[in-house]
Amino acid sequence: MKREFDWLIFVSALMLIGMGLLTLYSVGHVPAELSETVPEAEGAWFHRQLVWALIGISVMAVAVFIPCRYYETLAVLLYGACLALLVIVLVIPARGASRWIAIGPFGLQPSEFMKPALVFLLARFLAEKRKDPNRLRVLAATLLITAIPFLLVKRQPDLGTALVFPAILLPILYWRGLDGGVLAFFVTPVVSAFLVIYSEWSIGEGYPFLLLLFFLFILILAYAGRRRLFQSIMLVGVNLAVMLTVPGVWSRLHVYQQKRVLAFLRPESDILGAGWQVYQSKVSIGSGGFAGKQYLHGTQKLLAFLPERHSDFVFSVLAEELGFIGAMIILVLFTIIIVRGLFLAAKMKSRFASLVAIGICSYFAFHVIVNVGMAIGLAPVTGLPLPFMSYGGSSMLVSCFFVGVLLDMSIRFYEY
Repeated sequence: MKREFDWLIFVSALMLIGMGLLTLYSVGHVPAELSETVPEAEGAWFHRQLVWALIGISVMAVAVFIPCRYYETLAVLLYGACLALLVIVLVIPARGASRWIAIGPFGLQPSEFMKPALVFLLARFLAEKRKDPNRLRVLAATLLITAIPFLLVKRQPDLGTALVFPAILLPILYWRGLDGGVLAFFVTPVVSAFLVIYSEWSIGEGYPFLLLLFFLFILILAYAGRRRLFQSIMLVGVNLAVMLTVPGVWSRLHVYQQKRVLAFLRPESDILGAGWQVYQSKVSIGSGGFAGKQYLHGTQKLLAFLPERHSDFVFSVLAEELGFIGAMIILVLFTIIIVRGLFLAAKMKSRFASLVAIGICSYFAFHVIVNVGMAIGLAPVTGLPLPFMSYGGSSMLVSCFFVGVLLDMSIRFYEY
């Protein structure tokens, strides 16, 4: 057990938890002269997260000793239970977004627990030999399995978390053997939609060449796959349909969602409004320099200059105080977990275990890329937490559980 136990994953996760707690403590730490201007809740973030971290580590320890085949057996039940919770959270009266179920002083976010449930069900469904993802029925089934929680979470509304589900699905499908041409049907429409918004709303009609250039790329792809004539025609048709329908879909988004996307495209156009978060985040990271301002000496966290510094932009607080060095340490630790997870996925003889490992790696990779990306202005503000570090109990429990599953795979390698 000691020989096979993946200490790199385990130590990396513990270090991330520790650095997250230190950062949250720093967020709640203010000079004495400003103590009266800072809400008491900010000091409670660290203490509450400490409780969640201890529970999360316990969950990790339990997950290490649960054989992966149990998740395969319970996949349908877990998925159904999480769906029920997503429906319940929409029915319970709430102010603003309906995302949490209150349990005493704490709140659980069912959408977070849907992530492992979706990974297990997709892995179980695709693990069977007959379930070739290139078959239309199989592909449609996986899309339906993913679309149901996606729509429920989007209804809360929580578009950022909803996007995690397709981000988990596509790598699992690709790992299972999805054809690259079919994968293009999922990726290219997203790019088309982004470029429509970018050219028409953010930049203006004077720069349509980006959209035209991408459409030319679509035509080249279609020509390269001309042996599959129907597929090539559909690829062009789907992208054209997206380009024509995006304006209508855009008009149905919530105003705050539109502002976040536009603030991502041009944050300097509304620094005091929708672009405030990204602008202040960039200021925080830039002011940290190479070595940072030293721990507890960050200034942007004070007086709410940096909004959501305990959750969405916790990376910005760390980068200001520990600088480029601290930021790189965080990214390296996440990279270790993801790379080791991919290594385990390649080693697993069990197709189910291999697909689960890919799903877990996708979860961490998407969260890190989006959270860090929005902190540095390379992704829209979606509200996705940084695993182990952002304030939030549900995210902590799920992240620790996923690490426990990877550690279990490393120990029981010969069984899987």
